[in-house]
Amino acid sequence: MSDYWSDRAGLAANLRLLTREGKWLAWEDRDADPDDASSRRIAGAKTRVEDTLSQALHSTNVIALLGSGASFCAKNATVKRAPGMADLWHAARDKVCEGNLFGHDDFDNVVIDVIGSLPEEDKAGDIENLLSLCKMKLELLEARAKNQKPVGEVAPSDSSADPVTVLKQFIDKAESAILQRVDFVDNETVLSAHKALIQKLAKRAVEKPRVRLFTTNYDLCLEESAARIGVVLIDGFSHSAEQRFNRDYFQHDIVRRATSGTKADYIDGVFHLYKLHGSVDWRRKQDGVVIRSQANDTEGLKPVLIYPRSTKYQEAFEVPYLDMFAAFQAALREPDTTLVVAGFGFADDHISAPIWSALESNLSLRLILVDPSFVPVVRLDAIGAGGHLIDLEIGVQRQYQKRIMRLVGEGDPRITVLNGRFEDLVDAMPTITGESDRQRLQMRLDQIRDFPA
Repeated sequence: MSDYWSDRAGLAANLRLLTREGKWLAWEDRDADPDDASSRRIAGAKTRVEDTLSQALHSTNVIALLGSGASFCAKNATVKRAPGMADLWHAARDKVCEGNLFGHDDFDNVVIDVIGSLPEEDKAGDIENLLSLCKMKLELLEARAKNQKPVGEVAPSDSSADPVTVLKQFIDKAESAILQRVDFVDNETVLSAHKALIQKLAKRAVEKPRVRLFTTNYDLCLEESAARIGVVLIDGFSHSAEQRFNRDYFQHDIVRRATSGTKADYIDGVFHLYKLHGSVDWRRKQDGVVIRSQANDTEGLKPVLIYPRSTKYQEAFEVPYLDMFAAFQAALREPDTTLVVAGFGFADDHISAPIWSALESNLSLRLILVDPSFVPVVRLDAIGAGGHLIDLEIGVQRQYQKRIMRLVGEGDPRITVLNGRFEDLVDAMPTITGESDRQRLQMRLDQIRDFPA
């Protein structure tokens, strides 16, 4: 079923700005009605938002936080696409019941056991809640078995019906399905918005600190986009044959050194990339070392992902996640910093709380927040593009989103809240002028890549 956002191109004109008066202001100006003498021209959000974005790109420090919503604009010619939570539920169910001749009983029985009921027919449940409860029950069962098992007892040879074994297999299969489902990016994936974001941010002066990109996504949208346009991402991994993670690599930079002389110049467009919840191409070896690989578990390598469940906060204190979150919190405390948030729904308190804490304490922190769900889709469908002002409805947002919106209502000039998508925001971002010779060459090369030889 289509809605307001279905098949809508990513354009700045889709954005609406939250005003201090509690209105969602359309992008373009609205002219006065010539047939109504009392009608007045109302300025749109365009100029205000463009000025804000221009100032943001010239901040001393620029950091971006991208959530799952930022990957929905990635397109494949096949059915592969960025999954939502409902997609992950169905993927897990199909994996658990793979080869099952009796429908989805193996999956449904576990859901009923840990949650108590099934979702409505053909509807998806909450995969995060399901895996959280499964993990909790598994820990309880293992603790009970450990306490009740007499010393010297031999486990039965057939443990297929053992509740601990059943639950472990269920979790393993569900997590395996999630890993497969989020690995949707290949060299044919259309990544126009991600590519445009990197290109625009890459034109910042090299004298300023590198842009830092933080993402909760496991996919490779940013890595693939950067590779296509020749941008270097410093992501904590070595440049050796076996790429190993080490937090110290975030302190490194890339310079260009002439064959003669001692002068070295910083390379344009180098970014720092922090994947807060892990990546589809990270694996942990048996000795605990994290390497870049997409090999499967049979080779002694385990995926490095924080899977959807309520224990994400505790898991964030493990390496390498701890290093990522420490960098995020430190970045939020730096002076003259702009944080751009897109596609992140503030459902993860271990990320939302540091943002709010920084807003409370860092007076020079500016926040640009964009999300397409601030204005309910049914209201957008009802008014189409004609409604210039839409009333804010506080109540449909999450806790931290509500707090941020109330700050806007109190007149906090540091905060810009927009209703729209990641690709709409990228389109609205201005292009920084004054490119270097190398950047201009890169732009010319980009222009001819799509033409046949």
